[in-house]
Amino acid sequence: MFYFKIKNIALKSIFIIIMFFVSVLSFSQNKTHKYNLENYIKVVEENNLQIKISKNQLDFSQLSKKEALSALLPQINFQGNVKHNFSDQYMYLELPDYDNIDLTTGEIPSRLQKFKSGFENDFQAHLILEQNLFVLKNIYDLKVSQIYSEIGTLEHKEKTNEIISKAKKAFIQTRLMQEVFELNKVSKKNAEENYLDAKNKFENKLISELEMLQAKLRWENEIPKIKQAKRNYLILLANLKIIAGINYKDSMIIEHNLSSYEFNSKNINEKEAINKRNDYKMLEKNYELQNEIIYKEKSEYLPTISSQLGYSYLSNSDKWDLDENKNKYFYAGITLTIPIFSGGYRNTQLSKAKINFNNAKLNKQEAELSMAIEIQNLQMKMSEEYKIILAAESTVKTDQKAYKLANENISTGLISQIDLKIISEDLKKAQINLYYSVYNY
Repeated sequence: MFYFKIKNIALKSIFIIIMFFVSVLSFSQNKTHKYNLENYIKVVEENNLQIKISKNQLDFSQLSKKEALSALLPQINFQGNVKHNFSDQYMYLELPDYDNIDLTTGEIPSRLQKFKSGFENDFQAHLILEQNLFVLKNIYDLKVSQIYSEIGTLEHKEKTNEIISKAKKAFIQTRLMQEVFELNKVSKKNAEENYLDAKNKFENKLISELEMLQAKLRWENEIPKIKQAKRNYLILLANLKIIAGINYKDSMIIEHNLSSYEFNSKNINEKEAINKRNDYKMLEKNYELQNEIIYKEKSEYLPTISSQLGYSYLSNSDKWDLDENKNKYFYAGITLTIPIFSGGYRNTQLSKAKINFNNAKLNKQEAELSMAIEIQNLQMKMSEEYKIILAAESTVKTDQKAYKLANENISTGLISQIDLKIISEDLKKAQINLYYSVYNY
């Protein structure tokens, strides 16, 4: 009995030790990462799933060049065939019947006779080299594939830039919401302290019950605000993990100076800016692509020349002997194909290519106009936002001066702690407004 008790205690101890190490290991897998904007963007570039998908699509588009190039290179194929015949094959011929010659006239009659003509086993082997000598369509296919690959590269760059821009915006937005959350925590703390101070004064009959209840109401109103701010901050933080492909169990600490920005007072050259945009470069490449497709469709009307060089080995046998009744030969040939009538298919494809070319030209012209207007509007908005930043900076400086004076007067009793906290909150709100204006800029 004592032995079993010792055994149970030992098993429980081992189980507790194992669970301890498992919990420690699980805890150690949840890491805490600290990010600023720069290293966060690097993680996004390495781990974002949409960027990886875009890279795979780029690799796929670049394979079209190899595919088009293969049509210009020689093709070598081997074909082997082994056949076993389960029944005999016969050939029927009318031949003179010398056994039944007419003795009077000497006429020799004909009689249908049957002969075995096949073998039980047939073997064939062919080695064929084919080369297109003149197929203009293949050359245009190669040009089209090169342009298509360049468009794929531009699409990948545009997609990557779009995701990086989204990641920067999400990072700064999260940092901004973090500041809002901190402000709400300060506001809730101040409101709670004001309420406790008002409650103490009410109990000492220094203020009315109404003033005390108003202080309590201000404190209670801050509670849902801080919960909402915390929820919004955590949602944005989780979104940052999704964008960067970070383990959702890991903790994130983000750092960024929200008040830092650069102002560019130079006027932007619209044409130069448009030509640098990847989306406009894609439209230019598409215009070039559709033009090449027209030439490709026109090449379908031209004749093509191809050549063949081959070697064949044939054998027939009843005993699986490849050297019996063998026949082998080399051959070479040239094929000329002249397209004459396709039922209107080639005409239709050429008409479709011309329509796509005109659409590509119109899309390019429309983009130039809309992008120029967009750049003008952005310059105007940036100028306005910069003025808002200057106004917000002025407000912050005013509130900082007021807070400094309040601190100097608190010791003299000219203002109360409540007034100091209100001035402190005003300063914090002014700083948040500055951060908002910088974020919008």
